[in-house]
Amino acid sequence: MFEKDELEKWLVNVSKFVSKPVAIYLIGGCAMSFKGYKAATKDIDIVMLSKADFDVINSAINEAGYKQETDLEDEFYLTALAVYVKGDSRIDIFLKKVGKMLAFSPKMAERATIYDKFGNLTVALASNEDIFLFKSMTPRPEDIKDCELLIQTGLEWNAIFDEILEQSKANDKWFFWTFEKVCIIENETKIPIPIKPKLLELVKKHWKHRPTDFMSNVEELDNHLPKKYQKDVLKNSKEKT
Repeated sequence: MFEKDELEKWLVNVSKFVSKPVAIYLIGGCAMSFKGYKAATKDIDIVMLSKADFDVINSAINEAGYKQETDLEDEFYLTALAVYVKGDSRIDIFLKKVGKMLAFSPKMAERATIYDKFGNLTVALASNEDIFLFKSMTPRPEDIKDCELLIQTGLEWNAIFDEILEQSKANDKWFFWTFEKVCIIENETKIPIPIKPKLLELVKKHWKHRPTDFMSNVEELDNHLPKKYQKDVLKNSKEKT
C-alpha cells in the first residue's frame, strides 16, 4: 500500500531520472490520496498522452529500481502499456486509453489540475468527475466504495454526462456501460445518481444496440428498468444459462 507520503517519495525518486519535461496524469486511488479522500492506495494508475513521454517515464522508473512485470493474468492489466510491481503494490501506465475502455480525452486533460512539479516531472490529478468515470469501469468492491466517496464531494454531473456522450459517438456506446454501473452503485450505496434518468433515456432510445450481457449482473431490476425492458434482459440471461 502507498500512503500519501510514500506516493510523494516515489514521485521524487522517479523524477531524479526523468531526462526531459514530461507530464503524467494520475486517475485512480493515488489521485484520491493526494486530494485527501483516502489514506492509502494499493495502485498507482498513470495515463500518458504520448508514446515519447512514456519512453521517458519507463526509463526513469527502471532506473529508480522498479522492474516491469510481464507475468500478468488480469485481463484489465494486460491492456496497460506497462506494469511495475513491488511487494503488494503496483504501478500501471496506460497510453491515452484505459483498459481498452474509456479514453483520457482532451477535456479530461483540461479538467485535470497540477498537483506539483518534481524536476522535469509534472504531476497532474484527474478531476473528481473523471476519477469517478474510470472507477465506475471496474467491478471491484473497493472501487464502488471510492465512487461513494467521490459522490460525497459534490460531483459536476453534467460534465460526467457530457463526457459519456462524447465517448459514445464511436462504436462503443458508453451510456450502456455507465448506466449499468450506476445501477450497481445505487444498489450498493443507496445514493441516487442524478444523471441516471438521462442515461436511461439514451438506453431506451438505442435499446436494439445494447450489449448481449447488458444489465445481467444487476440486481433489483425493478428499481432501474421498466418492465418491458426487463423481459429482454431476463431472456438474454436465460439464453446464456
